[in-house]
Amino acid sequence: MKKEWIAALVAAAVIVIFSVVAIRHHMHASTPIVVDGTIECDEISVSSKIPGRIEKLLVDEGMQVKPGDALAVLESQELDAKVTQATAAYQAAQEKTAQAGTALTLQQKTFVGQLKQAEAQYNARLEEVHQAEELVNQSQAAYKTASDTYRRYKGLFADGVIPEQTEQEIEYKYLAAKAQLGAAESKVKQAHQGVVAAAAALQLAKDASLQVNLRQQDKAAAAQMAEAAHGQMNEAQAYQNETKIFSPVYGYVSEKISNNGEMVSAGFPMLTIVRANDFKVKVYVDESKYGHLSLGTPIKVILPALNNQEVTGTLIRISQSADFATKRATNEQGSYDVRGIQLVIKLNDDSRFRNGMTARVVLDEDKH
Repeated sequence: MKKEWIAALVAAAVIVIFSVVAIRHHMHASTPIVVDGTIECDEISVSSKIPGRIEKLLVDEGMQVKPGDALAVLESQELDAKVTQATAAYQAAQEKTAQAGTALTLQQKTFVGQLKQAEAQYNARLEEVHQAEELVNQSQAAYKTASDTYRRYKGLFADGVIPEQTEQEIEYKYLAAKAQLGAAESKVKQAHQGVVAAAAALQLAKDASLQVNLRQQDKAAAAQMAEAAHGQMNEAQAYQNETKIFSPVYGYVSEKISNNGEMVSAGFPMLTIVRANDFKVKVYVDESKYGHLSLGTPIKVILPALNNQEVTGTLIRISQSADFATKRATNEQGSYDVRGIQLVIKLNDDSRFRNGMTARVVLDEDKH
């Protein structure tokens, strides 16, 4: 009996151990659950910055496009005319700037030449004054000598001291010295008048610098006008370039909103392009069952449209607020509201993917 009791006790212990192991295994086991979602990607509305009539749409729905591909062309006759007008105005402004520059150069050369000439003449007149004054000094000395001699010898002929010829020669020298002094004094006066005239001419030459300043201002104003005209030309050309619409992204045309010949306003969408390199799947799940998932976890996704092909995505976002949808609310004591959380799974690029495709996300439910 004792052996049977021990065997029974051992068997019971084994059963308990296996039961505990089984329960722990069941608690940590994960049950795969399939949650249906859809493939999503960014949609871009293609529009124009300017209003106009669509001359030609170059793509159709379903066509693949890449950055820089031409999508549409707007009529541009008015803009072409504005570009022509703005270009002509810019060219005219450039010509005026060039003319103002030429006038400034000529004015500067004229000013420099006139100034140099006037300075040379003024210096020459000063030298003439100096020479005339030296001549006056010499003439005054000669006149004084001749005058003194004439006074000493005057009357000596009458007294019979000197011959008549000698007296006449002395008188002649006196008169000549007097005439020379008068001429020298007159020349000094004329030289001073020449200095005054040369000084006036020099001042006029210096005043011509004001004309140079005016020419410089004219050139600066013309350059500003040319710069403004250049900006208007660039603006007109920029608007002209906006008549050609290009794809900003890689993707495919999902919808044609406008057609050839239609008028579109600025910002009105003509086409919708689905970005083809950023596919995601969004699903909402019970936070109590899938809150254990972490970013970067590989997630299996089944695509019914591709013969139930299985692809592997990566969990890139989990809503931290957990307030997308209330799954159950109760006032029972000890219970709580169960909310849904959003999971975003990024898929690898595949040209077969389309926006809105059904995607069945396979998740492991936590049974802990």
